Amino acid sequence: QLPQGLRKALYFKDEDYRLSFLHGNFITLTNLSEQDIQRIIKQRLSPLYVSVHSSDESLRKKMLGNPKAPDILPLIHRLTENRIELHTQIVLCPGVNNGPYLEKTVYDLSLFYPWVKSLAIVPVGLTRYRKGLPRLKHVDREYSRKLIKSVKHWQSYFRRKFKSNFVYVADEFYLLAGLDIPPKKYYDEFYQIENGVGMVREFLDNFNKQGRLLPRRLKNKLSLTLITGALADKFLRGHILRRLEQIKCLNVNLLPVKNNFLGKSVTVTGLLSGGDILKTLRKSNHADLVMLPPNCLNSDGFFLDDLKPSDLKKELGTKIVIGSYDLVKSLLSIL
Repeated sequence: QLPQGLRKALYFKDEDYRLSFLHGNFITLTNLSEQDIQRIIKQRLSPLYVSVHSSDESLRKKMLGNPKAPDILPLIHRLTENRIELHTQIVLCPGVNNGPYLEKTVYDLSLFYPWVKSLAIVPVGLTRYRKGLPRLKHVDREYSRKLIKSVKHWQSYFRRKFKSNFVYVADEFYLLAGLDIPPKKYYDEFYQIENGVGMVREFLDNFNKQGRLLPRRLKNKLSLTLITGALADKFLRGHILRRLEQIKCLNVNLLPVKNNFLGKSVTVTGLLSGGDILKTLRKSNHADLVMLPPNCLNSDGFFLDDLKPSDLKKELGTKIVIGSYDLVKSLLSIL
C-alpha cells in the first residue's frame, strides 16, 4: 500500500520472531520452522506478538494471501502449553473478518488465557495505493460504535471469568466513534499500548497530572504550532488546547495535517509525511516554533518520504522541535 520510490526498508515485511520478542513487532507465525519453534521454547523467547486476524483457517489464509499458511490455533496451543506468553491482534476489515468470524476468534483465543494474555482489535488502514489488492471498506463512526458495544459485552464476561478485560479495541475506534476514551482500568496493564491501545488514555492522564507544572504566564511572547493528524484534532482541542490557551503570552495553534501522501483516509499522526507537514505549514500563520509529534519520525529521524525536520527548518526558517508522549515535559523544555 505504498507509493514507489521510497527507501527500501519500507517495502520489507518483517516476520522475524526475534524482533517480536525484542521490540514487540507483530508476526503471523507463518514462516516458523520446527527449529525456530524449539528455539523459542528452549530460550523462553516470551512474550511474542502475533497477528491472528481470524481463527477460521480458510479465511485467515485468504486474508494473508498465503494458502500454505499453517493452522494458527495448533501453533498457539503448542507455544502456550510450553508457557510462551502471547499478545495477539485482529486487524479488523469490515465485511471480511467481523461478525460471527470475529466473535469466534475472540472466543477461540480466550481458551488459551492466561498464556494468550491480550487481544487487540485494530482497524484496517487503507491507503490510496491498492493496485491489485481486494476492495475493502473503511471503518466509520457507526461501525466503530457497534464494535465498541459488542466488545463491552465480551469484556463483561471475561472480567467475571479472568478478572481481566482480555480483549481491547484500539483508541482509533473511540476517536472515530466520537466517544470518550475509557478510564485507565479498562486497559488493565496496558499490554498493547504501542499498538495504539490505551496510548490516548495515558497521554491524557499524564497531561492532566503534570498540567499544574505549566506556567501561568511567559516572560516573552511565543507563537507555537502543534502538528497533529486529522484523527486526533478534535480530542486535542477539547482536552489539551483549552488548557494551553490559559497561559498568558502563549499563542498556540493546533494544526491538523491532511495526508495527501498516502491518501486522505489515512488520518493517524504516525503516518504523516514531511512533505504534507511542510505544505500545511506554508499555508498557516507563521509561528516562532513548531512542535512535531514523535511518532511521525523513525528512529533515524526520517519521515516516510525521507525528509527530516532539518529540511522543514531550512524551507520555513522556523525552529522545529520533536515532542514526546509527555506533552507537559516537552512544553516545559521550550517554555
